[in-house]
Amino acid sequence: VTDNNDGTYLVFVTPQQSGRYKLSITIHGQDIQGSPFDLSVVPQRDYTKLRDPVQTITGIIPVCIAFSDSGDMFVTSTDHYLHVYDIGGKKKATIGSGRSGELQFQSPCGIFIGGEIVYVAECKGHRIHKLTTGGEFLGTFGERG
Repeated sequence: VTDNNDGTYLVFVTPQQSGRYKLSITIHGQDIQGSPFDLSVVPQRDYTKLRDPVQTITGIIPVCIAFSDSGDMFVTSTDHYLHVYDIGGKKKATIGSGRSGELQFQSPCGIFIGGEIVYVAECKGHRIHKLTTGGEFLGTFGERG
C-alpha cells in the first residue's frame, strides 16, 4: 500500500494463481466503499511465441489494439470505428461512426477488455463506452469536463 499524500492510496496485489477472488480493503476494521472488490486473475500470456506478423490489417489506421480471451482482436481506428477480427484475421464486425449516440465513437483512442466486457475511451467525445465482446451496448459514461 502506497500513501499518495493526497488522501488516496495505491494498492498493489500480486496473485499467485489464476481464478476469481474477492479483495477486501479495510480501514480501522471497516470496509472502504465498494469493498470487497471482485478480481479475475488470468494466466500471463507468452508473447514470445507469436509469429511475425500475427495479423495483417489493411484499409484502416489502427490506434489501439486489444485481444479478447477467445483470441478476437479489437482495433480502434482513426475512422471513428471499432473493428473486430477473429483469430484468423477475418473481419467479424465494424461498430460505430463519428457521431455521439450509443456505440458511436468520436476518435476512439483507448481500449481495454476484461473478461467479456470491452471498454472504449474516446479522445474527442470524452466518454467511455461499455459493450460486450459480442458488440452489445451496455452503457456510456463521462462527458466534457
